[in-house]
Amino acid sequence: ERQTLLFYKKRRYACQCGKKFAESNPFVDRYQRISVELNQAIKIRSIKGKTFKETAEVYGTSPSTVVRRFDHLAEATVNEEAKELPEVIAIDEYKGDTREGKYQLIIADG
Repeated sequence: ERQTLLFYKKRRYACQCGKKFAESNPFVDRYQRISVELNQAIKIRSIKGKTFKETAEVYGTSPSTVVRRFDHLAEATVNEEAKELPEVIAIDEYKGDTREGKYQLIIADG
């Protein structure tokens, strides 16, 4: 978990038919600028970390990137039954003692 910058020059090839293509590499997915390993680390930390903002600061990325990685992970793991809301939702706001704020919220299936 150290910040490392790699400058990789991807080789591009031209076929005799005129089609151009680039070599594939195992460490960066297509259309990405972040490595596969860093994406995995962000996904894990987005679940276990305190906030998306804190996770973004640790990995030197934006909070919206962390939220997108979290949403991608959640979409793959949430089953079809959990996508429907329950008939009754219980919402409770209570006073708590944290440094993030003095009010906290609980949402539960009634």
